[in-house]
Formats: sequence, C-alpha cells, structure tokens
Amino acid sequence: MKTPITDDLAGSPDRISPRHVFEARIQIRIERDNKNSSRQGWARDLSESGLGAFVAESLVLDELVTLEIPIESSEKQVIPARVVRAVGTEYGFQFMALSPEQRRQIRATLKGHPAIPYHLNQR
Repeated sequence: MKTPITDDLAGSPDRISPRHVFEARIQIRIERDNKNSSRQGWARDLSESGLGAFVAESLVLDELVTLEIPIESSEKQVIPARVVRAVGTEYGFQFMALSPEQRRQIRATLKGHPAIPYHLNQR
C-alpha cells in the first residue's frame, strides 16, 4: 500500500523537505493510452521533493507526468513526477528524479521565497 505525502502539513516530520511559496505557470505532460497530452497548471508551492499546483483538468493519483517548471533565470526545467495528492483542482506532485543541476537551481530559487510554516491539521 502506498502512502502519499501529506500535503496539509508543511515542514512536518512526514514531509521529505519543507515547502516554500512559489507561484508560476507550469506545463504538465501526460501519456495515456499511447497518446501524449498537455495541461496548464499554476504552481503554488515548491520544495526539493515536489510541487503543489492548481490544475483545471483532471489528473489521476499515482499517474506519472512530466512537469515543465520555470526555475531561476534558466529555461523551464523538465522534471518527471508522480501525482501524489488530488483534492478538487489542487494537486501535489512528487519529483521522481532531479539532476544535481536541477536540485541546485531549486535550492537557489527557494532561498528567495518564504517557507510555508508548519501547522497542525485540526480535524
């Protein structure tokens, strides 16, 4: 059984790395039934382990996608990811592989963006 990353706890022990405020348009590429498609999204947060975004069109949990993210002053970074959270139009993506250069660029980008504080989920 797979356990998704809990997106309602920022910086918690369950998180791989803390999230930071990050807003940008992203592109999400998907392959379904041997057909490639693309969706637009709006990133809301970024960490070294993933990204949170709003996407108007449906995605499937555990689906593998490729994200195109504008990081730093470089061209868009292309990063493979998995859909790990879906609540309405809000999605969480876990990065599957980062090159050392992509990790460096994400770290540099996060330095300029505030961390999202840890809040206990009140259910």
